[in-house]
Amino acid sequence: MGKSNFSGWPTRAGVGCEGAKSSPGSSYKQEIQRRGFEGSEMNTNLAVIILAAGQGKRLGGESQKVVREILGKPMLLYLFDTIEKLLPDKIIVIVGYKKEEVLAQLKDKKVEYAEQTSLKGTGDAVLRAEKVLMDYTGDVLILCGDVPFVTIETLKNLISTHRSENSSGTILTAFVDNPAGYGRIKRNENGRVLSIIEELNATPEEKLIKEINAGIYVFKKEPLFQSLLKVSPDKIKNEYYLTDVIKILSEEGKIIKTCTTQAPEECLGINSIQDIERAKNFLLTRSKK
Repeated sequence: MGKSNFSGWPTRAGVGCEGAKSSPGSSYKQEIQRRGFEGSEMNTNLAVIILAAGQGKRLGGESQKVVREILGKPMLLYLFDTIEKLLPDKIIVIVGYKKEEVLAQLKDKKVEYAEQTSLKGTGDAVLRAEKVLMDYTGDVLILCGDVPFVTIETLKNLISTHRSENSSGTILTAFVDNPAGYGRIKRNENGRVLSIIEELNATPEEKLIKEINAGIYVFKKEPLFQSLLKVSPDKIKNEYYLTDVIKILSEEGKIIKTCTTQAPEECLGINSIQDIERAKNFLLTRSKK
């Protein structure tokens, strides 16, 4: 799920979304309206998958980490507040470790569940949702329950970019000066996305890449699940990575696009006690703006 490493993280303004440059003089909202993605109309044929199965060992593992409270509110509910504004057709939560705690928090929500009985990585987790989406044909937005602060504006921009570019998969990215711990976006000389390189597998040259994977994606359903069946376990951790889907699709010649957040801190992942403190500071700062 989300990485941490946002402490003292120097950031720079993002370069925006591919194919999503605004018309001269237009605001962000005007641009979204121009492209036909305003409000619920934008989100016809949208399903959301939230990954909430992991143990969270660095947070002690005594409770499911996505229900840990930040300023008196479980982090998963911050994310739900945003997701519900998208008015998706389906919200599917992938549960596993201490699933009863997640179910208790979401008892009043309109949500469906899929269970990851053995924690084999993010790729395997998303694959658990395939049966729930058997009769569904739209786009699939994938988020992590421990990355709770992404904004509705960023998600709308991500989805609109995905649809306007007819992309098989679209990745939310960020440009940072200290990318340690994050997957890097690898491109060819023409800027085409080739793959996401995880930190553990990155070469010294690849570790110099400043564009990182924020861990939020939109896919067309069919290419997503077809590619997940082709993912092999990682040689180091023996897990199935969702990020490998990007390389598979790219090698098949499918369209892969990116959308870059202007505020990398909204992709803060909660993995440690220190991250919770950073999250508190982030929320208090954001509330003052």
